[in-house]
Amino acid sequence: MSQTLSFLLLLLLLPLSACAGAAEEMRPTPISAGGGEGGGSADEGGGVGQTVNLRLWTPRNDAHNAADQALIAAYTAANPGVTITLETFDPVAYFQMLAGALAGGTAADIVHLPGSACALADAGTLAETPVALITPADATTRFYPAAVGAYVCGDRLYALPQSLDPAYGVALVNTTTAAQAGLSNIAAGWATWDELIADARALTIGQGSGMTRAGFHFINTEALPAMFHSLILQNGGQVVTNGALTVNTPQGASALGLMKRLVDEGAIDPTLFNGTSGPIGLAVVEGRAAMGLVAPSVVAELVAARPDVAPALAAVPLPSAGGAPGLVAGPGRGLAVSPTSAAPDVAWDFVRFATLDPANSLQWSVTAGALPALQANGQGAAAEQLVARVPQFAAWLPLLPLAQSEGALADRDRVWRDVTYPRLLTFLQGGATLEETLAAIDREAAP
Repeated sequence: MSQTLSFLLLLLLLPLSACAGAAEEMRPTPISAGGGEGGGSADEGGGVGQTVNLRLWTPRNDAHNAADQALIAAYTAANPGVTITLETFDPVAYFQMLAGALAGGTAADIVHLPGSACALADAGTLAETPVALITPADATTRFYPAAVGAYVCGDRLYALPQSLDPAYGVALVNTTTAAQAGLSNIAAGWATWDELIADARALTIGQGSGMTRAGFHFINTEALPAMFHSLILQNGGQVVTNGALTVNTPQGASALGLMKRLVDEGAIDPTLFNGTSGPIGLAVVEGRAAMGLVAPSVVAELVAARPDVAPALAAVPLPSAGGAPGLVAGPGRGLAVSPTSAAPDVAWDFVRFATLDPANSLQWSVTAGALPALQANGQGAAAEQLVARVPQFAAWLPLLPLAQSEGALADRDRVWRDVTYPRLLTFLQGGATLEETLAAIDREAAP
């Protein structure tokens, strides 16, 4: 998930809807994935034939919400009688609020999932994606596997993805900062981690408690677990086995060893630079970090909000730590339907319209500043449009087919944020041994 940047309020984007239509909700004539008996599907220009009022819940994000409004306008124009009201919420409190509303039967018809679907699905609070719309097997061929993986629980699909937002794989580099330190060719990248660490050390200012600029910042609640899991994958290991996190392995030890090298060799001080010291992307922009792990959605926000700095921000792919390329990516954004929706057929048809139609999905990605979940939009002319919107996206697009979901975790957010991140931070700060850290993560992450 992207880091919230307060200065994004300066962006001039489309206003959000203030209210819904007052017509009474009715269950519409069913709409199939390819068209509807009630006047045709949205992209055929037909309406559902009845008055339907839907609500869509999502975290507050100016660019994403503007893209949502554009989709809603297109769908409702093609489906007279359908009203969809966008309701936005504080991103920090959103998931807890959503889980409670779904459990209580008061959630909106369509909901944005900021994380894995499986905990909600296991609780019976999400509707299963109709197989007439798309099967789980077909979804894994239409979408990038990492994008849809968090929404497949067992053999059932509970949401369709709109974006993929890997927190690992690319370093955001402030080339102005690098050039001032004598590294004018840093955007050419690194063949090995030895080369990257050498550059990071050269870019660091100060040591220990006196460090004022980190050479390579990778420590927050999303980037640190993503790096750890990706390094395990690159060393030939797996992160999840039979629904359980299993990192207490030789590959897990290798991953921790590399991360500790960055600390021990002076690229970062984890007591000064971590999840409580502010967003990594902002630190790169302001020169408090020369390089950092930043998700593509955050880069898009930075480019839009700071056009004065944007040309100096280079996205540079990271070297592989082992023989295998690849990365572990958590979910980006997905759309699901509440089981208590009074109009589930129309709700799912909107989800189809937003996610499975390449033109609609691409327009959402371009407006939102997000990498696509749909494989068709990650190449060719569609990819060119995305790179024109955010030039730094060019570094991520080749990595999307290599990205893997971490696996079907019952509560992915708890495993990443409440277990893995604090345990890794304690280790990097010198408060636990490597062996203690790996054993504790496996034990505490158990379902």
